[in-house]
Amino acid sequence: MFKLESYITPILLSYVAKYVKNFRDEDANVSLWEGEVTFQNLDLRLEVLEEELQLPVELVSGHIHELSIQVPWTKLMSEPVKIVINTIEFVAKLPDGESKQRRASFQREQRRKSKRSSMEQPDQQQQQPKSPGAGSSSSVVNKIINNISLQCHNIILKYVEDDIVVSMNVQTLNFSSAGEDWKPTMVDIHPVSVVMRKLLQVSDLTICLDKRNTAGRIEVCQEPVLYRCTMECRVLRKYNANTVSTSSTTRIGVFTKALDINVSSLQFPMVMRLVKMLLELKPAEGEEDPQNPEDQEAVAEGQEAQPEPAGQSVFWWAWNLLPSFDAEAPSSSCDTPTGHAFDLGIYAEELNFQLKNSEYFTDQSMGGIKRIRYTPILRISLGGLYYERTLLKECDWANVKAGLSSMCMEPLGAYRSEDPVDRNLVNTQEFLEERSFIDKSLFDENYMFADRSWCSYNYEDYVARNTDEYMLFRSPVLAFDIIEHRVPKASSHPVAESQLRDLGLRIQYRLLSAGITFHFSQSFAQKR
Repeated sequence: MFKLESYITPILLSYVAKYVKNFRDEDANVSLWEGEVTFQNLDLRLEVLEEELQLPVELVSGHIHELSIQVPWTKLMSEPVKIVINTIEFVAKLPDGESKQRRASFQREQRRKSKRSSMEQPDQQQQQPKSPGAGSSSSVVNKIINNISLQCHNIILKYVEDDIVVSMNVQTLNFSSAGEDWKPTMVDIHPVSVVMRKLLQVSDLTICLDKRNTAGRIEVCQEPVLYRCTMECRVLRKYNANTVSTSSTTRIGVFTKALDINVSSLQFPMVMRLVKMLLELKPAEGEEDPQNPEDQEAVAEGQEAQPEPAGQSVFWWAWNLLPSFDAEAPSSSCDTPTGHAFDLGIYAEELNFQLKNSEYFTDQSMGGIKRIRYTPILRISLGGLYYERTLLKECDWANVKAGLSSMCMEPLGAYRSEDPVDRNLVNTQEFLEERSFIDKSLFDENYMFADRSWCSYNYEDYVARNTDEYMLFRSPVLAFDIIEHRVPKASSHPVAESQLRDLGLRIQYRLLSAGITFHFSQSFAQKR
């Protein structure tokens, strides 16, 4: 007789054991059968998280104060299993030589385990007799597992680098499956033609940037750089189970309604150092030349099964403007592309940046404590921002698009002009289509994935779809577009194939702008 508890319970507890140290799942079986189990004070397996998330930084510590698993046994087909985390803390730093060696060693061990399990699994399947309801039970279990929801309350991340201390706090994070309308719901997963939608909602994201002294202490805490920001991330994954190794589509979209950034003169040099560091960051590299044949086979198998480009996580992929193509021939024609298509889009309806002058002073009224006095200098308001990147490596195609719909630059405080006409240094006309910058994105209410009008891997077709008029429709102030693609080039000269492909490389740029007005008043120049 098929008992759902005997299938679901080991799977749920195995997920917890994968990420948590010193976990004994046999102690939680009885509690989970009753509908809920709670764990207190858990230490995380940092090496597993670094490998799973492809983090370019090293996690120094990770701790969960409370974790509970809630299973609605009587409503498993209509309500999701919930994993609730209360207060999770991380401390991160830049990786050093020792941590890189440790991660490489962990990767080798994971490859060995993966190969051993793949070799043992067919034997176990042959030895175990199939039950009459095995097929139906498998589909039920897959539906339950794919619809697990995650709720995190109070996420704390601290990053320390020299005298810089970055503290990030997220009040609430929700991760769940979504339907076609991108609302959290229970969804069915087709066994062959798979379309999965995942929704990640972040509430009250706050980022603080402070400076510590030689003793490692922060003397005065500065105002947050980013305060209580709310954003939403949508992930769409489409593939056919029979052709997932050769073809799939992954779309990731991040949207925020308002992004308010405040930077003081004391924080600005630290921000520049962090930006430079982020641009130079690369994902952790594994061992390129394993020492034994078993590792070499494991590496080869891992590369074949990996749908994404090797060594590129979502985070690192977003930083690179254009990719570097391999010298391998494309597997199919670009008119009917097959391969792993990736699309990343970042959208902000409004972004406000304020620069303030700051200086330390001793407050005698508060017992002589050290405080910071702020004086506003400049505010920059941007509207309708977007950045999109599309990649189909098998077809040697990469595309980057970015745009801006409105802009206003206004001096503040002593730099503010009394003349209303010349008060703004830069301004633009108000854009009428307020939601045009998300056109054909995952946040477009009129968007249908089936029409595939968002993508094109043929240059002529792409230009016909994305005309100059359409680019200015999406972002009337500033529109930027880069296309990198290969063009077959016939030649009678006996040159190497790699040289011939290099001759076919084409990079096309487009930059469109309109409706920007600059004002430089005499009073501002004098005060400056």
